[in-house]
Amino acid sequence: MRTRTPPFSSATSRQTVTRKPRALVRRTAALVALAGLGFATAVFAQSTSVNGKIAYAACDYNSTVGAVTCDIWAMDANGTGQANLTNSPAVNESGPVWSPDGTRIAFTSDAGPSGLPNVWIMNADGSNAFQVTNDPVWGAGVTWSPGGTQLAYVRQVPGVTMGLQFDIFVINTDGTGPTNITNSDFDEIEPAWSPDGARIAFAGVRPETYLDPVTGAPVAGAQWEIVTVDPDGSGEQILSAGDRGSLRAQYLEEDRGPAWSPDGSKLVFMSQDQIPSCCGPWQIWAVNRDGSGISNLTNDATVNDLFPSWSPDGATILFSGTRDSTVGQFDLYTMPAPTTLPVGTAPLAKTAIAAAAPTGSVTRLTTGANASEPNWGRNPNAPSNLQSFGLYVAVSATGRGAGGTVASQPAGIKCGRDCSQPYASGTQVTLTAKPKKGSAFGGWTGACRGATTTCTVTMNDVKVVGASFAR
Repeated sequence: MRTRTPPFSSATSRQTVTRKPRALVRRTAALVALAGLGFATAVFAQSTSVNGKIAYAACDYNSTVGAVTCDIWAMDANGTGQANLTNSPAVNESGPVWSPDGTRIAFTSDAGPSGLPNVWIMNADGSNAFQVTNDPVWGAGVTWSPGGTQLAYVRQVPGVTMGLQFDIFVINTDGTGPTNITNSDFDEIEPAWSPDGARIAFAGVRPETYLDPVTGAPVAGAQWEIVTVDPDGSGEQILSAGDRGSLRAQYLEEDRGPAWSPDGSKLVFMSQDQIPSCCGPWQIWAVNRDGSGISNLTNDATVNDLFPSWSPDGATILFSGTRDSTVGQFDLYTMPAPTTLPVGTAPLAKTAIAAAAPTGSVTRLTTGANASEPNWGRNPNAPSNLQSFGLYVAVSATGRGAGGTVASQPAGIKCGRDCSQPYASGTQVTLTAKPKKGSAFGGWTGACRGATTTCTVTMNDVKVVGASFAR
């Protein structure tokens, strides 16, 4: 049995590590201030994307319910045309994310019968909202697959009797086939699917040895890092720990909220210094896809900058910050995106690389909006030219000695040895599960359904399929 603690607890179970208390970012930004490369699995002409509208969460105290609640808003790229899409004062909505074609928005809401946060989808104008999940979800983080047929999100894992446990799941947009892809002994939140579909980034608690700020002695701890995995959960790589010998590697930072550049070559994220002077301001950092060139883009200790997002054309970083605002008030800002990041930063580098991004060019988009979690969508009229996608199979087994394999036709997958393969868009791939002796096939999840040993998948998107075997 696995035992886990909530993402913001002071201990991480099953590991002899401790975590330093810190100021923490919750779903409501207004309250915060007061309190391995895979193959290219989706080939498309992302450079043709045209910037569309910006979606964000706007939060305020609601005297009727006696609490701060958030609505999902949208506005034009220049900050004009602000419109409340959900307009539900008694309901809390957060974390809006545009679909790849710019026609829909996924978000979390507690509007359902349970009153707990779940993943919802609505049209770009706020109409026809429907509930996708029916599980206790972590409010921070939902992301679309490149073709818009699946979502990765954060779910409280069922069956855990001690504490809470949060993993990254993939689910079909109709709510079927939830599949746990991280399934680890730490917590993972805030997933972001790469534009090529080959990797999913997230914020995950991971072990880290840091130097005691008083004695200088090494201390075994754990901290939120930016992590990437293949869509089946394999090939984990930690991107934000810093080069050996750097201050980022010697001390703790809380790294959260990853967002991919449109070409998939870089990520931005928000980071807060924890040691030696807990707790510092939140700042926007960037890192190359392979973990090199980590750079502080905002590097201003007088403000908090959070929740970064890219414009679809890759030229601009959008973020939420306290610049120019009253205490506790967040607004939305943009700054030019870095075109390149330095490779092999100098030892002990912790501050911004001078050439990483232009300075003095931050533009304010909103005033007094209490805005957070912005996400910039594509213009629905921009072509996508999707050409090929990756198919990923995750095999699980229950019971001692249980197991089996999955093979594909056309050839390419022979899992568990080779569990992923790219296929041209529109290809129909038949998967066949074969239990080992003494095992039985338990059924499919994800893009496949049912308990028969064969399943056919049409490759109109990156597809994640789960296959289970039991003793």
